[in-house]
Amino acid sequence: MDAIGLIEVIGYVAAIEASDACLKSANVNLVRVDKVGAGIVTLTINGDVGAVKSALEAGEMAASRVGTLRASHIIPRIHNEVTDTLFKKEESKVCEVLEKTDKNFENILEIGNVILDDIENNDKQDSNIKKVKNEIETVDDSLTEANEEKIENSNAHKEVLEQVKIENTDFDKDDLSKNSVKKLKAIAKKLDSSITYKDLNVLKKEELINLVKKLSRGDK
Repeated sequence: MDAIGLIEVIGYVAAIEASDACLKSANVNLVRVDKVGAGIVTLTINGDVGAVKSALEAGEMAASRVGTLRASHIIPRIHNEVTDTLFKKEESKVCEVLEKTDKNFENILEIGNVILDDIENNDKQDSNIKKVKNEIETVDDSLTEANEEKIENSNAHKEVLEQVKIENTDFDKDDLSKNSVKKLKAIAKKLDSSITYKDLNVLKKEELINLVKKLSRGDK
């Protein structure tokens, strides 16, 4: 750094006006604006010696127009240690901000990874739940089919028992109308085994009664 220029004013408006005048009048850079206290503001600019001198003159005039100029000073060929001392804090602040930003970014990434893991775990749980439901439904279907088959077998067994019971029961030849159609079919089948149930199913009750009377007399 070739030289730095310092302008101390009272009032923030005067400081802004002086900064603008310095930067417009010469090829210099505005390094920092420090609020000292009690309304005192110090501007720091840098550049080569000639540019800094020209900028300070313009800044002094601008500050005097809108506020109070307290002092101005130029330090040519400033020592590196002085530069490091003056601007070290700013650099450290920038580094701190960058470090905090990096840490925050890492924390955000970590949180994002945790959320992704939770989503994957939830997907796996949902998949397992669906598998269990499918297995339960399959078992239910199997049990339902087995129960239906048992019921059908049970009903068929009952029909066979009832049929046997009917066939082994004596019937009243004089009053056949008291018997049901099913019993009349069984009686006819008992009297003539050659008759099929297919033939009997088409007959009405009166026809069955007449058939049983005929068979009981020995007529065919």
